[in-house]
Order: sequence, then structure tokens, then C-alpha cells
Amino acid sequence: MRVLVMGGTEFISLHLVRALLARGHEVAVLNRGRRGERLPAGVRTLVADRKDHAALRAALREDTFDGVVDVTYAPTLGEDVEALVDALRGRPHVLFVSTARVYDHTLPIPYSEETPRGLYWGEYARHKIAGEDALLERHRRDGLPVTIVRPTHVLGPLNTRHNETFFMDRIHRGRPVLVPGHGGWLRQFGHVEDLADALAAMLGDPRAHGQAYNVMGEETITQVGFVELIAEVMGRPVTFRHFDPALLTGWDTPGPVFGQNLVYDCHAVHATSKVRLDLGIRPRHTLHSGLARTWEWYRAEGLATRLVDFAFEDQLLATLGA
Repeated sequence: MRVLVMGGTEFISLHLVRALLARGHEVAVLNRGRRGERLPAGVRTLVADRKDHAALRAALREDTFDGVVDVTYAPTLGEDVEALVDALRGRPHVLFVSTARVYDHTLPIPYSEETPRGLYWGEYARHKIAGEDALLERHRRDGLPVTIVRPTHVLGPLNTRHNETFFMDRIHRGRPVLVPGHGGWLRQFGHVEDLADALAAMLGDPRAHGQAYNVMGEETITQVGFVELIAEVMGRPVTFRHFDPALLTGWDTPGPVFGQNLVYDCHAVHATSKVRLDLGIRPRHTLHSGLARTWEWYRAEGLATRLVDFAFEDQLLATLGA
């Protein structure tokens, strides 16, 4: 297949490019042309800012693709998704990487593909829902083959979300991990290679047309359990300092204290049976093995010796009497 990846040089999209090449597909990427050195040999780059719709049309004027995977978020609005579809020639299978944060997280867990969507997560959810709706409407109206993919927290090498590496920074240096509140909210993760493999497997599969799928690992874990598992993978001890989250309001610009985006007061647990039953897709990484891959990458990249600014945490620890 001739496949276009929107993005292609960051975390999920770069792993996707590698997965597509491994399956023998011809791959092109469309982005602003700033990180081309990251791309494997043989990948062609179309240069455009997707939010410039005229430039997008010009970049896609001469090409026809069998599949398109829309991964980028800039933020990407519903109108940007519509502009992409309008610019495409032919009828490619369009995969839209949405998010499990489209679900109404005030409802009971687990969240399945049938769970009502809502704006619990604000503008991010609004934009992703608009993108989903734009594609699903094209499917209903014109028969365009589309598939919606909803991951949750994605981990693995090159992660642009400073989550698992946030804790590795602290555990490796023997520092305590600050925990706002009880640390018992449930989280679910997926490995980036599993997500990339799932996207590559869905392309061109008519069973996936018009469908939405949760794609993530099948394990759930508490916030502190996640950190303990990272420490186990690293072979290091970890200590926790729980504190009242209200303390963070005492700073004009508080720093992160628990990963980049793992601090929120609700569970995030999702059913994963639909993609397995419909398409036979299942993750090959456990949470432990996925974190082990990140720890291996962390050390290979020299991140264990990088400078990390702990000034805000030191101030907070001093307030707690550490």
C-alpha cells in the first residue's frame, strides 16, 4: 500500500512509519519539514503546515494514497480534518488517532467504545470529537472508509509526554517521588509499538471501516503502583511523599510533581475487547516489558546523566518538612 502519515517524525508517528516499512508499505509523511533527519531511508516528505489548508491542498495535489493515518495534533480542529479529506485524491482508508479522553470520565469505568463522549477534558476533547465526527459523517454520507483509534496514555522510547522518564529521573538519583493526594487513581497505558502495529494492521481492513476502537494495554494500575513498577524495572528502591494538592495553589507557576499528565482526580480504565474480537489485534507488550524498553532506551540515550531541575520539588519538600 501507499500510505501517508500526517506527522511522521515524533513519538507515535515515527514508530508508525517504522511499523509500516516493516510491513513493506511505501510511506510518505506530511509535516513542516523540521525533523527530516529522524526518518528512515526511503520515506518521502511532503512539506506543509496542515493548518494552512491551501498549502495542504498544494502538497497533496499530485499524490494518491491507499491509506492515510492522521496522528498530528497542533491543535487539530474538525475543520482541519475536513480540509485533509477534501485535499485527498481517491478514496483512501483514513485512520484518525483520537484519544480515550473523548469519553465522559464522570461515568463509571471501564469506558468502552459505546460510552458516551463528553467534554470532561475540555478543548482537547472537543477538538478530537470534532475530528471524529467529521470523518464519521464522510463515512455515512459518502462511504469514505474511516476508522477511529482511541489510545490512552502511550509510553515507550521517544515519548514526548514526560511520564515514565519523569519517575526514572527521580528514582535513578535517589530522590523521593512526590504524590499529590492518595495516589490511588487507576491508570491504563499502552506501548507505542503496540499502537503503531495496531494502526498498521487496520489499514486496508474493511472490517474496521466506520468503527472506533480503544487501543491500549489491558492492565490497570494505580498511580503509585505505576511508580513502584518503574522502580522494580530499574532495580532501585523508591520512597513516596504524599501531600495535599492544595499546597500547589501557593505557587504562581508550580512545577510538575507527578509526571507530565498523570495527575487528575478520576479513574481512566478502558475496555479493550472490541479490537481483539473484531480484528484479532492484541498488545505484545506487558506494562512491565514496555517500561523495561523505556529504561533501556533511557540509559542508551544518556538520560541518566542529564541535568534535571528539581528546584520546585526541593521547595515543596522543604514546606513539607523534608
